[in-house]
Amino acid sequence: MTKVTIQRDICLNLVVPLTATHNFIPLPPFPPIPPPLPGLPLSLAACALESPVNAWWPPGYALGGSQFTTSVFHQGMAICLAGHDCGKFIPHLQIAPAPNNMLTLVHIPFSSRKANFSASTVKMNGKPVAGMTAIAWPPTPMTYCANPISMPLADAPTSHLNTVTVHISLLDWLAGVFAVAAGMLLDALLFRWNGGTQGFGRGAGKTIAQSRGGATVAQLLKSEFIGQLLPGTQKAWQQWAVKQGVGVLVGAVQIGLTGEGSASVGLQIGGPFLSVTPSVSVSHTNSSGWGGKAGVSGQAGTASGELDTSGAGVANNHPLGLGQDSISHQWGKGTTKTNTDISDPFNGFHNQTTTTGPDGKTTISNSRASSPLPNSL
Repeated sequence: MTKVTIQRDICLNLVVPLTATHNFIPLPPFPPIPPPLPGLPLSLAACALESPVNAWWPPGYALGGSQFTTSVFHQGMAICLAGHDCGKFIPHLQIAPAPNNMLTLVHIPFSSRKANFSASTVKMNGKPVAGMTAIAWPPTPMTYCANPISMPLADAPTSHLNTVTVHISLLDWLAGVFAVAAGMLLDALLFRWNGGTQGFGRGAGKTIAQSRGGATVAQLLKSEFIGQLLPGTQKAWQQWAVKQGVGVLVGAVQIGLTGEGSASVGLQIGGPFLSVTPSVSVSHTNSSGWGGKAGVSGQAGTASGELDTSGAGVANNHPLGLGQDSISHQWGKGTTKTNTDISDPFNGFHNQTTTTGPDGKTTISNSRASSPLPNSL
């Protein structure tokens, strides 16, 4: 049995407590860089401290990484659901070989600490409940960002203080293990495809050689934040195809093992904070069977939207992670408006979601209701 993880729970890395390997290029002026060990990338000699964060991490929520219940609560707090990611802007402090890592300016805004496992037979608000405890049985570790391979060695240890458990079946667990293994193999393949240790060394050397004050830093940040319209080379297209293929395989295996899941192919145009993504997907649930849709989605900072064959919708998150306003319309069924308000995070959280359905009926879920909530666990 696995304990649920709620908003207040702490999520952290378990490797050499709190550290993670990250690629390293020094900021100007450039000091001597110790060479990597034979056969190993410089990133394995470059470690950063990554801050522990709560499952509710404001930048992660604001930028759409969080997956929480909206009307089911434990100890008055929302519960993490499948795919939850503590999200971006997790603080990093480079500790080796030196603190002046140019790439820290990229590592922080693109950071991730994501759930890999979920209980397909236990759903809240229509989604499977996440398992995020590495030190448990079965182990359900989170994956944290690292170079050259993201590692499944993060944990939410304070989840053990919660009293609600969910059953992650053997098939659920195997689906999560397959997803983790596929992600690590993909990272390793892409690292080698891009030249491995030598390729990274050449890139770092070129960056250092071409640096003019902060010009290289600005160019690096521009390319990472703005992204590109389309893959610019044949190699980039090939890598995109491999990534999509692995994603489809992971989704297919999850559906095959658990009967629940989805698989999609999409092409992001732009960067992680401003983008448009046309995509097509198929999904399967044990209750509804097969479904599919095609359309386009987009993100602009804290705002997001989608238009596809099932409907349309827009949402905007509070920039401090204190809630969300959304409106969605399903073709032939009507429009639903939802407002989620999160307050008092330093005193146990106060969550309230107001939903107005297509029939005009309004329901309010309040984690601090005066009378016990029917969905309070």
